[in-house]
Amino acid sequence: MSPTRTSSSGNATTRATRIGADTDGYKVPLVGVTVPSRLVETGFWGGLLGAAAFGALDPPLALLVGAGVVVARHRRS
Repeated sequence: MSPTRTSSSGNATTRATRIGADTDGYKVPLVGVTVPSRLVETGFWGGLLGAAAFGALDPPLALLVGAGVVVARHRRS
């Protein structure tokens, strides 16, 4: 079993090593650019709405996906 590095608060992972969103935005791994979280949110919801509008997703399925995302994000905060 390999040792884990802990921060001063005792957590096994630190904020700098987490993958995903942070307070400043989302970091694109290969490019190294940070995209503002508001732009990512707008792109996601716009893509979901566009997919439902153009028929790639049925509207009830798009509503279920959107509701699932809202519930999952609310549960984490």
